[in-house]
Amino acid sequence: MIIGRTPTALLYAWRLQKEIILTEPFLFHRLSDEYEGVDFSEFKVADIEEFVSNMGFIMGFLGLLKWPMNVSSYRLEDKVIITKHNTRVHFTSEPEVFDGEATGEYQVFDEFFWRKGRVHDIDLLESGEDFCHKIHFYPARRSVPGATKDFTVVSRMDEEQLLDVDYGNGLVRIIAARMMKEAGIKGEISRRYKDKTYYKNPRFDFHDRVVLPRLEQKFNFKQVFKMKQKEGKAWTTWNKLTSKESIWLGLSQ
Repeated sequence: MIIGRTPTALLYAWRLQKEIILTEPFLFHRLSDEYEGVDFSEFKVADIEEFVSNMGFIMGFLGLLKWPMNVSSYRLEDKVIITKHNTRVHFTSEPEVFDGEATGEYQVFDEFFWRKGRVHDIDLLESGEDFCHKIHFYPARRSVPGATKDFTVVSRMDEEQLLDVDYGNGLVRIIAARMMKEAGIKGEISRRYKDKTYYKNPRFDFHDRVVLPRLEQKFNFKQVFKMKQKEGKAWTTWNKLTSKESIWLGLSQ
């Protein structure tokens, strides 16, 4: 029995075809550097979000994921799980804790909604610094015109910085605006004078900050991803289901 709270733990259980209990909170962010460059086509999905959704479903369906979304706490010494309905569930197998304590380092994701500005084809900006390390641009997931790109600024922080107001989203906004200006991303047209066109600065609104702690883990995601897959009963059933697209789509809906 594996106990974890990340997609890495979920994948580890799948690679070994072992049962897993996912505790709260279940930690991941789609733009985490853990998943950069990973080809998820083996699992017939495009990214980490689809992987978590589909594999969480199929592992629950096939009995590997135990009490999904229903774990409140656990006590290793007593081998007991307490559900959100305050039910105690005892298990007999020896637990293997995959995700350990926080290391004191964090990935911080400041998400912004684009309001006004010129259409651009940039997907990524990098600063070379830990704070405002990267800006990811992507098609907006909200009900706005199709060309609109929202963006997320990714930072690396320690606990002291995380609690310091000087490292808040206000400074992130300023640095992001500067990086965009240096990259040639413009706002709306301000005026035209003779043969020159002048532009305003882009306008965008802060939406949310997501903080993802780095955890002590047995292996990182890419190491687990490269592990040899054990072809157990659950894997065989999954492979048969996913080889028949219509059946798989029907199950995952």
